[in-house]
Amino acid sequence: MSNTTTQSKQATRFITCGMYAFTDQLRVAWQKLFDCYSSEFESFAVDRNLKFGSGKEMLRDPQLFVGHTCGYPLMHGLQDDLTPVCVPLFDVAGCDGKYYASQFIVGIDSNIESLADCYQRVAAMNDTDSNSGMNLLRHAIAVLSEGKPYFSKVLETGSHFQSFVDVAERRADIAAIDCVSYQLIVDNWPDMAARVRSIGFSESTCGLPFVMPKSLLGVTDKKDITTGLNKAVLKLAGEFRDQLHLLGFEQVDIEDYQGIVDLETSAQQLDYPLLS
Repeated sequence: MSNTTTQSKQATRFITCGMYAFTDQLRVAWQKLFDCYSSEFESFAVDRNLKFGSGKEMLRDPQLFVGHTCGYPLMHGLQDDLTPVCVPLFDVAGCDGKYYASQFIVGIDSNIESLADCYQRVAAMNDTDSNSGMNLLRHAIAVLSEGKPYFSKVLETGSHFQSFVDVAERRADIAAIDCVSYQLIVDNWPDMAARVRSIGFSESTCGLPFVMPKSLLGVTDKKDITTGLNKAVLKLAGEFRDQLHLLGFEQVDIEDYQGIVDLETSAQQLDYPLLS
């Protein structure tokens, strides 16, 4: 299919980018990145076609071009409709190429030094459908739990930011925060970040993928999208790259996310199917 035809099809679709866009400043930086991307495809008007969100309804919208999601929901239903394209690479502690980890955080004055100290404490998680906030913490606790509830309570907060706030304000004792979100929170809320500390990192899994509908596989080449995004990073002003801590993008496939399922299976085999 000609490049002109591909551009025309893209022009009627939208990009959604919401996983690491939780401040106005970060949204502007992502906007600037996709402005640079759209210069490769003149008919793709990002000012009209870029949305900020990550809900499943948006990701299943028939007009989606590229979306951003977590690997856990990708491997639990979204893979029926979507295929991973590439993963953003970040220059933050806990990231190693396409892999990332969660930081386990506690209050600055907490006497917790390890997960073994968290028995009968209060945990905060962003969502039951989260790899970084739930799955990675569940895997780490499973070996300690002896197949029984480990925490006195688990708060479902709705976001990594709110989990961070709950630990900082002592409503929760422990939370697992995606290391990229952790760094962005530290950058934007340094006073609040000073009220928590990290006690270590989780296992690493493949980072949060940009995805596209499987229906586009015969129309749009995943490699072309990744190449276009890497060209956009090179064009992006340094101040915006620095705000995002963005190095580039690496192409990925669905097999790269099997590690997420393996960690879940490991916890289930230890009779710890739910974070509790």
